[in-house]
Amino acid sequence: MRITILLPLFIICSVHTFSQTTFDTKKKYSYFKAWNWLKYYHPDLATGKVKADSLFLKHWPAINQAKESKSFNQAVLQMINTLTPPAAKATDKPTDTTGLLLQNLDTTWLTKESLIMPALRIKLRQVYSNRFQGDDHYYIPAKNYETEIPNEPVYAFTDSLNVPYEYRMLALAKIQGTGDYLFPHKYLMDKDWNTTVLHFIPLFTTSNTRRQYEKCLLQITAAFKDSHTYKFYSAIKNRKAIFRSQHYPPFDYQVVDNKILVTHIIIPELCKKAGIEKGDLITTLSGVSVEERIKELAGLLSTSNKTTLLHKLNTYTNNFLFIADKPSITVNILRNNKTIKTELPYIQLKDTGYLRMLNNHLTRKGEGVWSDELDYISAGIIHFKIDEAFRFIQKVPDEKIDRTMDSLLTLASTARGIIFDMRGYPDWGGFISYLYKKFGRKGETYGRYYTVNKENMGTYKYLSQDDVYFVPGVNPENTPYTGEVVIIVNPDTRSMSEWNTMQLQMIFPNSITIGQQTSGGDGDERMINIPGNYVMPFTGNAVFYPDGTVAQRKGVKIDIPVYPTIPEILTGKDIPLIKAIELINKK
Repeated sequence: MRITILLPLFIICSVHTFSQTTFDTKKKYSYFKAWNWLKYYHPDLATGKVKADSLFLKHWPAINQAKESKSFNQAVLQMINTLTPPAAKATDKPTDTTGLLLQNLDTTWLTKESLIMPALRIKLRQVYSNRFQGDDHYYIPAKNYETEIPNEPVYAFTDSLNVPYEYRMLALAKIQGTGDYLFPHKYLMDKDWNTTVLHFIPLFTTSNTRRQYEKCLLQITAAFKDSHTYKFYSAIKNRKAIFRSQHYPPFDYQVVDNKILVTHIIIPELCKKAGIEKGDLITTLSGVSVEERIKELAGLLSTSNKTTLLHKLNTYTNNFLFIADKPSITVNILRNNKTIKTELPYIQLKDTGYLRMLNNHLTRKGEGVWSDELDYISAGIIHFKIDEAFRFIQKVPDEKIDRTMDSLLTLASTARGIIFDMRGYPDWGGFISYLYKKFGRKGETYGRYYTVNKENMGTYKYLSQDDVYFVPGVNPENTPYTGEVVIIVNPDTRSMSEWNTMQLQMIFPNSITIGQQTSGGDGDERMINIPGNYVMPFTGNAVFYPDGTVAQRKGVKIDIPVYPTIPEILTGKDIPLIKAIELINKK
């Protein structure tokens, strides 16, 4: 009898708790939506007359205490009523949608969210109808290429302490607003952004430690699937604990087919102790398959595509892949189709001799020859590296730069082949402009660039003016080049390097682009402050090819994919560069 009575009570309590949890999540979600709506549309906030964060925090207690729909709506209405009633629309000029990117704009939450009552719905629609449409939005950079999102306060809390509850909610609201109004590629995310935010509200709410909060930050920013956002991990104070990456393996490696290929023995003694050899394939780490580990890291690191993720995981100094929260782990090795189980010892910081060997390995990988002369990598073939172009003018007086570059490129025009190595970030933005001046043709385009449309936040407008694509005053000479051009790319081809690659493909229309999928993070970088003294980077502008092909996530167009095989990787040779030379020699 007692069980019979308690069971219905338990069910009633469970249903009540579930409904309360659902309401709590929905009210926070709706508050975030309403607050961002005001932040980006209401003239008081868009002009800085009212500070958005102060408004959020002032009305948060009432929102937090709301137990049902009526009290929630009253709290949001009270917040809106503290602002100046929206006046007549700032401008009546028609909106030209032909040059706009509209995929991100979503106002359906106003009608679909059952929590929002008619009176509040009307108020929010009035704000939109009479929204701010000036050029100087308080929370938008004045210039399309500027990096920092202005007027976003820094909230620094002691690293050892958690970020207070209301500031965690403010952080999540800011990230939601970034996705809705500042990130042009929201429509390219793997999952619906609204659903993602709803999922993280309870997690941010119950993040009772700084480590839990930081893990939530990593997970929700990873949902952006944006290679610019990748480096957000470096701001995380507890990243070693979260990634479980306390120690380094005694060998270098690459991921191949969801396995870890041992490519170079760094500490022979430790590898011998574990019975590990160059060419071995590691399949599990502490009982976790390499494939599972990659999936786990994909949920913590934002990259535009899997190729870029794997490239980052292959970087030894990043130290993401190996589960290393203790001095050694058990791994399974595949060798000659046989599985070997062994204990892998990690490099310890106290072992100065091992650290010296590791430093020698890393230094050797970064070696290069610095010269201000053209690099003839083979007979009649010139090799330009995008991250080593500044060397041509480093010691040249400003007044002689034009003459120096003209001489260099005139000489290059006589080569039978040119390789543009775009596997890196440009160290000199002017290099491509000089190539355009020497070899380019007037009137040709290589991309379509979209930036935030301040007249209707959440949409992006196409910029057609020449100074977005070319340096003002540069008149191309249309010097004919009859040799072969090969462009090499990989995931290190990112952002400006991708933009430059697109321009090279235009300057040399018969060029062949080879290599691996690029970063897929073209477009200027933006950065916004997040409570806890974090800065979240993301792609702030959208880039397309002239034919409408999207560059974000996909990367640049590639004619011949080059993914080295295991035997080729183990040679240690630069396979894409070798193939580029072969392509030119075949002509």
